[in-house]
Amino acid sequence: MKWLSTVAVASLTLASFSFNTQANIIIGGMGGLEGYGTDETYTEWAPEFNLPFEVKLGDNSYEIFRPRQYGTIAFLESASLAYNGDSIVPFTATGNYDCFGCGQTYIGSPQEGVVAVTWSEMSTDAFYQESEDNRYNTFQALLIDRSDDTGQEGDFDVEFRYQKLEYREAEEDSEYTPASQAGVSTSTQGFISLPGSGVEEILELAESSNVGETGIWVYNFRDGVASLASDDATSEGTGTSVDPFMPTEVVDGGWEFDFSVEQEEQVFIDPDVAIGYDYVVESGPNIGSVYLPSGFDADYELWLMGNNGWEFESNLLAEEEFLFNSDGVSEFRILGIDTSNMINPEDDMAFVTGLTFVDSGNVVMTQTPITEFVAAPTAVSEPSHILLLLTGLGFISLRKLRKKSA
Repeated sequence: MKWLSTVAVASLTLASFSFNTQANIIIGGMGGLEGYGTDETYTEWAPEFNLPFEVKLGDNSYEIFRPRQYGTIAFLESASLAYNGDSIVPFTATGNYDCFGCGQTYIGSPQEGVVAVTWSEMSTDAFYQESEDNRYNTFQALLIDRSDDTGQEGDFDVEFRYQKLEYREAEEDSEYTPASQAGVSTSTQGFISLPGSGVEEILELAESSNVGETGIWVYNFRDGVASLASDDATSEGTGTSVDPFMPTEVVDGGWEFDFSVEQEEQVFIDPDVAIGYDYVVESGPNIGSVYLPSGFDADYELWLMGNNGWEFESNLLAEEEFLFNSDGVSEFRILGIDTSNMINPEDDMAFVTGLTFVDSGNVVMTQTPITEFVAAPTAVSEPSHILLLLTGLGFISLRKLRKKSA
């Protein structure tokens, strides 16, 4: 009898992820001994797992997947468990991994709508001997549901995250074992490979990218058609909830972002700390809505630019989307973050703000913190508003926003 296991979603905050530097681009925080979820896959007899969302590759839609230790993810039809050849191939190395010290394959979910398969410290060398000269590969594949963003069931993205690639399987002239491959395969498009697939240069995937962040490669699947994501924007990152876009530079006391958006996608950006922020679109579509985080002692205030400068518009509640008019706005101000929060200015996950845009396109925008000087507890002084020059990280995740009725 076939064993089906449902991928569980860990209850986490985004701050627990370990993704911001090349020192560790593998996402963790998913439970289990290593933080990557459970080690449930095997080379030849990999169990099937239920996907928490539907994916479409080529002409086929799937709700079941089968990760294998040698570096592939196969998809099976729910009715017959038939395999049509559609697969995700982060990095194949078909040697026998079934040994102590040869590595582990983990299944997890860092958040709702994302499935992660992690191959940690994989090594065929370890099958033959334990040595400090053994070579290891560590990489991860994320399947990210995009159906809410696109309105098309089965649309998803695939992220390959290569922490380190120290060996590949087989030479080009091997008649027994094919050389290591990386890419995606569908019944309609065949194999769409990454650069270096099948040759020695495949190891350079850990030092390159198609989205501007070293070691990360992204495919988009739209209505079953696979394509490599483009790198039109200059903000680093992939734009997913688990891999934020980052500011391109510090501008006039704030952060400038440059990224592409789809109409009605929600974008979360996060610099450091302040009592409020100014958000200004320098080029691209206007902002359609704002969504503010909870967890702060804050009475949020929305201010809009009027004829006489900033004018109070409305009080806002945390975790409730506020929709601007159908034309959107090019700038707005948020105030009301109480100084008692005393947020560490070095905390790069301090204030996650959700935005949507009224149209698709490339966006260049700034987020400028407004800070207040807080004296020592025994001192008395009048607070003053200043612009604090900081360097920060931007945080982007995407999801669809409800349309505002006309």
